[in-house]
Amino acid sequence: MKIFRDSSKYFGIVGQPLSHTLSPILHTSWYEDLNLDCGYLVFPVDTLEKKELSTLSKYGVRGLSVTIPHKETAFQIADQTDEISQAVKASNTLVLENGSISAYNTDGKGAVRAVLEEYPESLKGKVLLLGSGGSARGISFSLLKEGEVKDLTVAARNSGASKELLELLTKVTSSQLRSKSLEEVQKDFSEYSLIIHTTPLGMKGKEPGPVIPETCFREGQVVFDIVYNPLETPLVLGAKKKGAKIVPGTEMLLYQAVEQFKLFTGVSLKPELIQKGRERLLKSLGYA
Repeated sequence: MKIFRDSSKYFGIVGQPLSHTLSPILHTSWYEDLNLDCGYLVFPVDTLEKKELSTLSKYGVRGLSVTIPHKETAFQIADQTDEISQAVKASNTLVLENGSISAYNTDGKGAVRAVLEEYPESLKGKVLLLGSGGSARGISFSLLKEGEVKDLTVAARNSGASKELLELLTKVTSSQLRSKSLEEVQKDFSEYSLIIHTTPLGMKGKEPGPVIPETCFREGQVVFDIVYNPLETPLVLGAKKKGAKIVPGTEMLLYQAVEQFKLFTGVSLKPELIQKGRERLLKSLGYA
C-alpha cells in the first residue's frame, strides 16, 4: 500500500523531543498560501542515520529541518555541505535529491536577521553567546560574517565544546574571540550589548533555568533567547524585569524557516507571507 502520492513532495523535521515544535505550522501554511502540492511531516528520532534518510528519500521526502540533538550528525552524514556547515561542523537543513544529501545551516542567518531587524546597533558592541551546541555553532559564524561582530564571547557549561567552537571560528575571522565559564561572564555581564541564549534551558519539557540569574541583566541590553516555546522563558522574564530589550525566539524560527523554505521549494517568500508566518506563530503560542 502506498503511503505518499507520487506527485507530491514531502519535507519534515527530525529531532528529539519534537512535541514543542512549531515548524510544521510555518511550512504547511506556506504550502497552502502558495497552493503547493507539498506536505511536512514530523520524525521524532533518537538517532539520525544515512540509510534511514535514503529510505525516506525513496518515499518522496525531499528535505528535512534538523533540530536538537542531530545538527552535528546532519553535517557528518552529508555528501555536500555549505560554507557555514563546513566552518562550524553543524547543519540544520538537509536536502535529499538524486540519492545525495546536501547539508546547510540557516540557523545563523535566521538569528542575525532577527537582530538586524530590531536592534542592529547591538551587534557593534560586545556580544555574548550562551551555549556551544549545534545552534550556537551556526549562529556564531553568522554573527561574525553577516553581523560583522568584532568582539564575541562564548560561555557554556561544556568548556571543552566552547573551546572547540572557538578553534573553528578562529579559522574564519580576525575578530576578538573568548571562551569563558558561565560564572566568569556574570562578573562583567553589564559590558555585553547583546546576549544570545542557545541552550535548551527554558524549553517546554526541559529544565527551566535560567542559565544566567536575573540580577546580572541591565537596562538597555538586548537579550535574544532562541527558545520559542514558551515565548517568555525564565531568562526572558528576568531580563525584562531589569529593562532589557527582547528579541523573541519566534523571530529566529521564522527567518531560518524562510531560508529553509527556499532550499526546499525554490520559492523566495514575499514579505506579506513572512508576516503571515509571524502571526501564525504568535497565535499558536497564545500571543495574538
